[in-house]
Order: sequence, then C-alpha cells, then structure tokens
Amino acid sequence: MGVMKRFEQRLEGLVNGTFAKVFKSEVQPVEIAGALQRECDNNATIWNRERTVVPNDFIVELSTPDYERLSPYSGQLGDELSGLVRDYAKQQRYTFMGPIKVHLEKADDLDTGLYRVRSRTLASSTSQQDPSAHSHQPPA
Repeated sequence: MGVMKRFEQRLEGLVNGTFAKVFKSEVQPVEIAGALQRECDNNATIWNRERTVVPNDFIVELSTPDYERLSPYSGQLGDELSGLVRDYAKQQRYTFMGPIKVHLEKADDLDTGLYRVRSRTLASSTSQQDPSAHSHQPPA
C-alpha cells in the first residue's frame, strides 16, 4: 500500500472517528456500503491482465447500539450490501472467488457510530480462508 493511501486511511479514520465520538451519530447503511467498496479497492489482487480478485466475505463490526438497531434487518441489509458490492465490482472489473456475503457482528469495544470491516477471499469450492485474507479498520 502506498504512502498516500495509508495517509488517506489514517486521515479518514481520524476525521470519521472524531466526528462519530463528538456527535454520537449512528452508523448508516450508506457508510457501510462505502466502506465495503474501499475494502475491495484496498485488497484487490491482480492475478493477470484480465483478472483482479477482491474479497467476497465481509464482516461489519458495529457498536452495541448500532448492532441492536440494524440486526433485525441483517438478512435484507446483507443481501442489499452484497448487491451493491457486486455492482461496484462489475464497474471496476473486479472478480470474486465465490459468492459475496456480508455479515453484521457486535463489537463491545466500539462506540456508537464507529465500525470495522474485515474481509477475506473465500473460494466457492472450499470453506477454508484464503491465506491472503485482509482486515481493514476504518473509524476507530
């Protein structure tokens, strides 16, 4: 990852984290969608000229209040976010090794408005985690 990309991520985390702590705003699905797109961009692996592989299994960690608010819709929200990731990947000409899944999890160490995204590349024929799995932690 380049110096500028790391700087952008640190600045984004600082700004988002500070605003979330000061204003205690709830996480919105649109924020999660943007984070999933960044996760794809940041963890894209070029296999050859025609194939750039991105993660297909995402875990969105939310604060307890955000999780309690969004978890009743987790199935529908996961499907919707998966569709958005699929559409974004198509625009970017990314490919996946298996089906796209987005899961919500509660993280006790996060304050309202903060979240983390973890991702990995899972092949459809096996349930083993790809050794090149990645983790990305936006606002913290």
